[in-house]
Amino acid sequence: MARDYFVNGESLLRVKGAAGTAIASLSELGLAEDPVRITTVLRHLDVNADAWGQQPFDVQYMLSEVIVNCTLLHFDRAILDELIRLSMGAPTTVGMVARAGTRMGNNVARFAVGYKYFGLQITSPVAAKPWQFFHTYLPEQPFEFPLGTEKSRVPIRFRVINYTTDPYQGGVGAQDQLLWSHTVLDA
Repeated sequence: MARDYFVNGESLLRVKGAAGTAIASLSELGLAEDPVRITTVLRHLDVNADAWGQQPFDVQYMLSEVIVNCTLLHFDRAILDELIRLSMGAPTTVGMVARAGTRMGNNVARFAVGYKYFGLQITSPVAAKPWQFFHTYLPEQPFEFPLGTEKSRVPIRFRVINYTTDPYQGGVGAQDQLLWSHTVLDA
């Protein structure tokens, strides 16, 4: 591939959730008003020895996560409500809270009943390089919903982690687990 400018074009966000949710099939969340910002968070841990003082003699890689930020402008309010409901532990109705300590993955396979994460796709009719995230939720203070006489521009934040039902994975831990892909496999 030759060096060139990269122009993604407008971004469409699509989501898919577990069986039995309002997003059990791939659903269009909406269009971003401005650029979608994808930030990878690489975790590292210094390896120190007294003989080296405060300077590490090596660094360990301690996995990664991704934060996705954008402002939704043209979106499906029912789909957004479902993402909020799932991210609150999947209570009966959006606006309610689930039991404290509710697990998001719930020790079940991706998209199985009880799985509260969702898949997130960001595609464009211009760029041939879509983004596919596998285990996504809305963290802490994920959105601000302005209400008024003008259109609502909703800034939203997603967090993507590696999830598994077996953290041991036959002795390899998180090795080769997919955090994102540029091939749209499914949501």
